[in-house]
Amino acid sequence: MRYSTIVGIDTHSKKNAVCAIVPATGEMREAVLSEDPGQLLSWISGQGFPEPVGCVYESGPTGFGLARALEAGGVACTVAATSKLSYRVDRQKNDRADAKWLARQMLAGGVRAVRVPTPEEESLCHLSRLRGEVAADLRKAKQRVSSFLLLTGTEYTLTKKKWSKTFRKWAESHEFDQPADTFTFRCKMSAVLRLEERLAEVEAEILRTIASSPKLSERMSRFTCIHGIGKVSAFSLVCEVHDFDRFNNGASFASYLGLVPSESSSGKKVSRGAIAKQGNSHLRRILVEAASCYSKQFKAVRSEGAAVPEAVRAKAEKCAARLRKRRAALKMRGVSANKAKVAVARELAEWIYHIAVMPA
Repeated sequence: MRYSTIVGIDTHSKKNAVCAIVPATGEMREAVLSEDPGQLLSWISGQGFPEPVGCVYESGPTGFGLARALEAGGVACTVAATSKLSYRVDRQKNDRADAKWLARQMLAGGVRAVRVPTPEEESLCHLSRLRGEVAADLRKAKQRVSSFLLLTGTEYTLTKKKWSKTFRKWAESHEFDQPADTFTFRCKMSAVLRLEERLAEVEAEILRTIASSPKLSERMSRFTCIHGIGKVSAFSLVCEVHDFDRFNNGASFASYLGLVPSESSSGKKVSRGAIAKQGNSHLRRILVEAASCYSKQFKAVRSEGAAVPEAVRAKAEKCAARLRKRRAALKMRGVSANKAKVAVARELAEWIYHIAVMPA
């Protein structure tokens, strides 16, 4: 939509720096307001700007409350995807300059909008990301235990893998030569146990949320047909993406996850590098973890509820066979395990998109 007035907003927790541009006349007005959306609405209405008026601000830690408040007040608002904005070459960085730059980016058509979720969707997204945060903390805590064993020259040889029941029993009774080392090791192990309990609590709350929402369960059911996607991963897919129809195709969904290769080509030279890692890092990690299961043998299709259409089941079965074959082919070519896992995750993203948009 073309706006007669564009208002760039550099938003903070305690203030908003705004810059309004009228493209027809080149007029520009600036102001520094409080964080209250009502004051911003009053300022816009009091300036007598040509209508329609469109606002824009970058996605960030302040969330989507401002966008929802402006929309409720009758003013269109676009939340810009920060990772998709063009690189700034100017060396002036302050709130007023940021607001002016955003307004000019909007005027030039250089803003890619982020979908603004409803309050309910946003709260479910918070729960999904809480699980990811706790899981990341748990991985770090386990790494600290392993690093401490390496630092002290302690070798665990009872089982091939750590974090088994045997390892935990050994950790409870193991004594180091120095009492301070024993105390340190006990504290690090205690942190792992507490985080495991917290992760179990969060996952139990996710399952309770799923059980209390038939609509959410129905949307998730077609994703749980896909091998490697459990209930928690399907919950994250539904809560983070909300609407798969906003993507043109599977490739654009993979780009949203940052699973497409970076590129630095010029003329006849074509150079592609590692994945771009621009977009939703939470879902990207989930899909890469799901892709790791395709290196092992498994059943052709998952058995889920009767509500899942037969066409979706058939698509999920085809997806499993294709990705298993793809993973084996990459292994035969000598591709490293991590690179192969990411390649499978990228193709898995496209399969997820096509399964999501299939008619019921």
